[in-house]
Amino acid sequence: MMSRTSFPYSQPMRPSSMGPTIEPPDPRPIPLRALVRQGPWRLTQHDGLVVLHGHPAVLRLGLCAAVDRGLAGEPVVYVDGANSFDPFAIGRLARDAGAQPRAVLSSIRVSRALTCHQMVQLVTERLGPALRAARGSSVILSGPLEPFYDETVPAAEAVRLAQVLFASLRLLTGQGGRVLCLCPPPSLQRRAHLLEALRRRADRVIEAVEGGEGLLLRERRAGVLSAWCIPHGA
Repeated sequence: MMSRTSFPYSQPMRPSSMGPTIEPPDPRPIPLRALVRQGPWRLTQHDGLVVLHGHPAVLRLGLCAAVDRGLAGEPVVYVDGANSFDPFAIGRLARDAGAQPRAVLSSIRVSRALTCHQMVQLVTERLGPALRAARGSSVILSGPLEPFYDETVPAAEAVRLAQVLFASLRLLTGQGGRVLCLCPPPSLQRRAHLLEALRRRADRVIEAVEGGEGLLLRERRAGVLSAWCIPHGA
């Protein structure tokens, strides 16, 4: 099995490059068989808070991350704010990886948050005890900001609750937790600043955009721009 580092194309960033990410030439493809085990979104021991954003497909890529951790024998806490958890897709990914779907599904604990208040409550009150009870757990927050785009929630209240959410995520990762936030494009553009605020607090930020050959994933890290491509066929 090839390691993740065999896939990305990397090039040094110019010191003056502070604007939008520039697409490097010929990003390396991630084959279909490697989507689970070798994608850049997979959580490793030192990742901390990871934000994968920019394209609706990030919600599906989060399922690959969940299966990857399940195959590694790790419990996964999956907090679903976007109604994106798909047990059938989990089963297909597990079978493709040569594992029993039931074994992988049993390692994933799913909680759903329909409102921003529920999302904050889950993260602030329940994630900490869950991680302490199951050491080595990974956390996947699918659409953590989706409930905050509800126009029935006043803007000031959404901002206040988001600040509580972000502080709790930093506290969890500061205690050794690993959290992957899957953020599709904001459905309420005037609250898109919430996503930017989450990005600023992340240890890693991976952007997914549509490209000519498929879905491009790009990350600036330690002065290096890395890029991956998932072909359209995948």
